[in-house]
Amino acid sequence: MFFNKSRYLKMIMKKPPGIFVLSLLFILAAPLFIFNDKNYTQMIEAALSNPIEIASNSAGDIYLPAPNILDRLAEKDDELTMVPVSIGPREIIYYENRYTILSYKTQAECNKRKGLWDEKHGVCKAVSRKRSTDKEKTIGLKLLNIETGEVEVVAVKTKININGVSIVAPDGYQIEIVERPNGIRWNYWNTLYRVISPANIVVIKNNYPRETTETVSQTVKGKVVNRSKKVVRGFLYVPHSEFFEQEENRSILVKAGADYLKSTVAQAFNTLRERGVKSRAFPEKLVADVEALSPRFFERLPLLEQGDFTEFQLDPQKTAERVLIILGANKENAWRHTCNRSDACGWVQFTPRTYSNMRKFYPAAKVEKDFKTGAGDHTNSIMSAILLHDNNLAPLVKKFGDKILNDSDLEKYLAASYNGAPRWVSNSLNATISKAFAGWVTALSPTRKDSRGGLRKETRDFMTKLDYLIEKDLP
Repeated sequence: MFFNKSRYLKMIMKKPPGIFVLSLLFILAAPLFIFNDKNYTQMIEAALSNPIEIASNSAGDIYLPAPNILDRLAEKDDELTMVPVSIGPREIIYYENRYTILSYKTQAECNKRKGLWDEKHGVCKAVSRKRSTDKEKTIGLKLLNIETGEVEVVAVKTKININGVSIVAPDGYQIEIVERPNGIRWNYWNTLYRVISPANIVVIKNNYPRETTETVSQTVKGKVVNRSKKVVRGFLYVPHSEFFEQEENRSILVKAGADYLKSTVAQAFNTLRERGVKSRAFPEKLVADVEALSPRFFERLPLLEQGDFTEFQLDPQKTAERVLIILGANKENAWRHTCNRSDACGWVQFTPRTYSNMRKFYPAAKVEKDFKTGAGDHTNSIMSAILLHDNNLAPLVKKFGDKILNDSDLEKYLAASYNGAPRWVSNSLNATISKAFAGWVTALSPTRKDSRGGLRKETRDFMTKLDYLIEKDLP
């Protein structure tokens, strides 16, 4: 059950179940003989192929299964879409904390080094202040009463001052923005909310305003002229929630996210195969048929790119599951509009230059021309990631031979090339394979830019996350 275990949607049968089922089938089938409509036939066939789950008791009562979290997320989307979202006129500066984990193991040592001791996790944190800007907005929120199952929609406003962003809610509501373990509070459409009052209310979706450019046609002196116009459009997104971490919700959303991820990767490989895209590492093969490029590599990429490293250090399992929960709740919309300050966009964080190179190197792939659209499209971006891995594999095979294909760390070499730059991986492997340095990840300097330069710190952190995902066979 989704909410109170004693609550069921109950339908009392006035006739024996067999008669009821026959009557229902007659009602559904009658239009087939009356109208002989092909679309109706297909609809009924689809409905009958997906059985309705019901349960009964000795008294003959039939119980419909209670809605789960995915059902609740879909409720009242039309009403949420109708909220008149808006964006204010000016950018306002605000500051938030950012935390990184320090190596000091005791509170006394942490205090001595002027760190911040995290009692909950038993770690020492360094604190910095991050400067950001944003415009105040009107946002639609979908709220769920976890006791009654009722869903409602409200409009709220953001208020920004130097100390951060807060929520101005309607009378009778108090909604706070929660600080994540890494210090992030305001995270746009993926902000973590907590409803203080009324009781038993959680935020499960928002209608978030976004500035975009649209082409509009106007008639000027008898001629149709196309012009670009900036407009504000809302889009629906499920932000992460503490409510989703409750066991029943967590298991449903994590499974939905993992299933969606695997399906998307499979579709990306199938599309490349259908388009006959040749490998640069093995020109005689299709890129989709290169055995060294396992689908598992690409199923892990979104977890690597979207899992925050500070949060990973505190709770790696929860961090991985957070990514899958967001995927399960949002599916193709997850991180669609996300770009960082380095212009890396989408769920696998492509940069414009790298994306452009994949289009140039693999024209047969026909990946989306527009960068932000292509990076935001999940199948398209995984196709691009497969191409990039193939492109990065080619020089490794050329330099180290076919033996690299059987190396148990091949996924790590390619992931490090993806996250950083292939030359740092090549330098590191050359040092460990040719010069017998120990530990390819840390063999060379993370700051040097010559042949003795190795993996950068960010890539080393990336490898730490990948080690965990491989060990736990996630997702």
